[in-house]
Amino acid sequence: MKKMKRLGTIAAATLLIAGIAAGIYLMNVWPLRFRSELNRFFGQGNWEWVDSEKKQSRMYSVYYRASEYDAGNSVPGSFREWDIVFTGPEGEEQLWTLSDHTMRINHDRYWFFSSHRYSAKQELVQELMEITFSIASQRLIEEQLLGILSQEEVDCLLVDLSYHGGNPPPDFYDELAEQSWFSAQGATAADYLKSDLYDFYIRIQVYDYRAEKLSEEQQAHLTGSLSKIEAALQQVFGADAAYEIYLGEGYSVEYPA
Repeated sequence: MKKMKRLGTIAAATLLIAGIAAGIYLMNVWPLRFRSELNRFFGQGNWEWVDSEKKQSRMYSVYYRASEYDAGNSVPGSFREWDIVFTGPEGEEQLWTLSDHTMRINHDRYWFFSSHRYSAKQELVQELMEITFSIASQRLIEEQLLGILSQEEVDCLLVDLSYHGGNPPPDFYDELAEQSWFSAQGATAADYLKSDLYDFYIRIQVYDYRAEKLSEEQQAHLTGSLSKIEAALQQVFGADAAYEIYLGEGYSVEYPA
């Protein structure tokens, strides 16, 4: 009987240790931990976790002391990346890398109870927001800019969504995740511009070194298209329009000013 009790105790302890190890693993593997959130964002069956990697960071360090007499040393911090393949809104296959790097830098900077400290889910939503920025910006290029500029001219531009006022607070990402339009298939520039969650705007900026490689005729057409681009944005976004456009020295506009 005592032997059976001892074996039962050992088995229970083994299961407990295995459960703790499995829990720690699950908490640190975002595609598993946040499967329901990823299903909602990408669409169930529309995404796949294909690879992962652990890397060393140049942005923060981990300090340790080997003994009470040790003055202390540091080693580079670490972070994880997970490659996700998903089908975009136009049916194209896309690869995106999710990372907990920003969260780990944030946790290194702020204490546990700080109002500036991100949770893992909030950092995930930030990563997903960047995906929607990329998709919305590509739509903007295809639906507005390519009707005004040539592909060669568009290739000289940085076109993206951004925001004024510094990085949003952590609870912003909780609110963003609850928006019905927040998904890889649905989020558009218009959704962000009309949202009152934060001060979003469209940024269109020329890469000078790329524009210099255009012909003189193409350069003149690019800079001369400022008013047409602005008119297109005003027509599409109306009262919600917000943008900064820089096409070269003397060819820039900000709205609202």
